Amino acid sequence: MLTTRKSPGCEDARVTPVHFFMRACVLCLLSQGALAATPPDAGPPVEAPRAARDAAGAPPAALACLAKWYPVLTPVRLDAGWGFTLPDGRAHPFDDGQQKSFPRKLEAPDLEDTLSIAYVAGPIAPVTREDEDPGRIRFEPLFEAMYGDAKEKVDVVPLVFLGQRLKVHRKVAPAFQRVAARLEALVAKDASLKPFLQGVGGTFVWRNIAHTTRRSAHSYGVSIDLNTARSHYWEWQRPRLPVRWRNAVPQALVDAFEAEGFIWGGRWYHYDTMHFEYRPELLDAACAPAR
Repeated sequence: MLTTRKSPGCEDARVTPVHFFMRACVLCLLSQGALAATPPDAGPPVEAPRAARDAAGAPPAALACLAKWYPVLTPVRLDAGWGFTLPDGRAHPFDDGQQKSFPRKLEAPDLEDTLSIAYVAGPIAPVTREDEDPGRIRFEPLFEAMYGDAKEKVDVVPLVFLGQRLKVHRKVAPAFQRVAARLEALVAKDASLKPFLQGVGGTFVWRNIAHTTRRSAHSYGVSIDLNTARSHYWEWQRPRLPVRWRNAVPQALVDAFEAEGFIWGGRWYHYDTMHFEYRPELLDAACAPAR
């Protein structure tokens, strides 16, 4: 038989005179009601920590990180989730929700796609996994907003880079100068590095990537090609396929560039070992998208 548990005070009432019995039960019932109800002067409920309250309204960490490196980008809430606006007023989704092949990401990326392949610095190693090309995916509207959407709008300034006069974007000139200082110190200790840094292949050139309609990073004045005679490029290999990774650029040079926010084309399956490109977001762990 099912039984219900009684409160201790009411259980003792059966051995009490009637008037005490009635009084005890009334007090018992009142006390139970008081426990069940919220006192009118109890005050507001205790709030959760602010970090917990704000988490649901904060943009994805990767998007916030990108806004740090690209201040032209403003995270905003869109109907379909988080996105961002650019200075021209256009709004874009951070993640368009589409499943894409690597070629599709190259041709029609959202901003999250540009972070979808992790860039790993450190010891140089052959890249053998097909389409492991961190940094080759670029969201062109962001680059246009940050650096200029036409040749005459790209604000380039002259730069002396290890004795060679180059043109780079004004916004990244300080990073190029810091790299140059690192490289000069390296060459002073090891003269064998110097040939890689002579006769550089170029910095600012408004053009498309070979055999594509996508704009080259050189168009924005944010990249540099080292001495082509000392470099390897997958398009130059014969036969052209299958891709067979090759490199001769020393570790010390790669380390110097990466220390200042430049990625290296030698980290790509479609290798381009002369190429360094200012992409600090890919070297910032905070910009890695959540998985």
